[in-house]
Amino acid sequence: MTVAIPVWQERVSPVFDAASRLLVVRRHRGRTVERKEFVLTAMPAEALARSVAELGVEVLLCAAISETLRTALERAGVAVEAHLCGQVEDLLESFHAGHWRRSEFRMPGCWDPHGPFRLRRGGCRSQKKMQPAGGATSDHKHA
Repeated sequence: MTVAIPVWQERVSPVFDAASRLLVVRRHRGRTVERKEFVLTAMPAEALARSVAELGVEVLLCAAISETLRTALERAGVAVEAHLCGQVEDLLESFHAGHWRRSEFRMPGCWDPHGPFRLRRGGCRSQKKMQPAGGATSDHKHA
């Protein structure tokens, strides 16, 4: 299996769309057989997805990712596991051991507290429409 993780200072890069480094790890029969780091350059989502797929990546482990890029990757045959954070080496080790969905790798506000390992409906809390303090909305009518 070939797994990729965008890297920033030895941690999962906060936003895949803006990442500058991609670690690609290929494993066979439980052992790492190849490990390479690639420099990412700014390019359209479809081109980036195609490049990642051409590296043989089967699974991308990442933090935030745009819906456009996520869709392009999935169309290119790359499974995307988003809303993850932490040290790259720890996440890789846990992924291969089947324990990568532990709370230490979950981005705050992105996981449903009522059910393990389920993404909140509508994405992360930070992605929801902002409301003014006090619950007022912009179309609130004054008497």
